[in-house]
Amino acid sequence: VSTQSTGEPSRMPGKCHSLKASSYCIQGMAALVEGRLTDAKRKLRETVVMANKADLNKLTSTAFLLLAHIFVDIGNQSDALEMVKSAHEIANRIPDISLQIWSCKLLERLSGDQPDKVGEMRELREKLQGRLEREGEECRASPDNSLLQWLDSEFPSSCMSMV
Repeated sequence: VSTQSTGEPSRMPGKCHSLKASSYCIQGMAALVEGRLTDAKRKLRETVVMANKADLNKLTSTAFLLLAHIFVDIGNQSDALEMVKSAHEIANRIPDISLQIWSCKLLERLSGDQPDKVGEMRELREKLQGRLEREGEECRASPDNSLLQWLDSEFPSSCMSMV
């Protein structure tokens, strides 16, 4: 699908919501990195619209979290908090542990004047990080993982049953 010479997602065919959402997100992140916050906000809001049309929950949550960072940077704590709450809700629903950790960290940061909330978010984030670490250890210990480590040696005998 060509976006013509401008690379503008709005020029893509109407039913390409997932492609448009991805394109807007990439453009929004580029604008954010380049410090063009107004353009980044606009592109990330379009990401949310398109991602919702295509039911792309992870992308929607990611865009909300990026928007929250922008709102924090410009001093708009209330909008930042709303974005993070929306992202956190989606991350819990789908569930995506990386997005849950990211949203907990932002909620912890935004709840600075509420010690109970800060503690709750820190506790939840640490619990999620521990779970993520345990799952990583379980994956590394799995016999299936020996396939990933197999390079210049004999085929792992523990994997023969998988072939």
